[in-house]
Amino acid sequence: MTTPAAERVTLPEAVWRARERAHVERADALTADHRERAARGEKHPVWDFLFTYYSYAPAQLRRWHPGPGVELEGAAGDARAGWRWYVPGDAPGSLTVDRVALEAEKAPLLRGVERILRSTAARPGRFGCFGLHEWAMVYRQAEHRHPAPLRLGQEATDAVVESHELRCTHIDAFRFFTPDAVPLNRYAPTRETQPQLEQPGCLHAGMDVYKLQTATCGTRKPRHSGQREEAGAFARYRNT
Repeated sequence: MTTPAAERVTLPEAVWRARERAHVERADALTADHRERAARGEKHPVWDFLFTYYSYAPAQLRRWHPGPGVELEGAAGDARAGWRWYVPGDAPGSLTVDRVALEAEKAPLLRGVERILRSTAARPGRFGCFGLHEWAMVYRQAEHRHPAPLRLGQEATDAVVESHELRCTHIDAFRFFTPDAVPLNRYAPTRETQPQLEQPGCLHAGMDVYKLQTATCGTRKPRHSGQREEAGAFARYRNT
């Protein structure tokens, strides 16, 4: 079962191919440096984060999806005919996303994403954490996950953590705290309490919009996926 025809928009082939081409060009431009570094075996402390922590390859970001309720004319001969969730549309040679089947299989994921986003948007932002979760991840730690040296050195970094109150509300930042830093945090975030603690002032919550957008790309119109990737990288840069 697909989106009812009465609710469907039909895109002429020239229109959707132009949109697809623009998306691919933008994705390629955004990932060009990363792909070139990867080919040379070269690491980057900021951009690599988007492709390791989030595990979305550049090839995935190149895929343009129209979102639900859109029928693509002349797409039956396109590579997307073999992509999951695409089924024939009403017009001969067209394709559309099987929204009902997709949402039936992905219902728990979609409900969870909606719950987190709605609860996050409904509460005021807290801006007093000062990004100290990154400092808490190396607090009193002789060895670090990243080869780059600490700008202040270990002793001074520890002193910064100890002179502030840690207020991290995001589980995917908190779970990387060193054992000595965990009891210093005001909150004890868990996956179960994420909808209650997530808030719009959180750096990681903003970055996760990129993750959630990509995870649900078949059910939403990814108009701004490039901007979200850039925002994630910018947030990571400001936090290092």
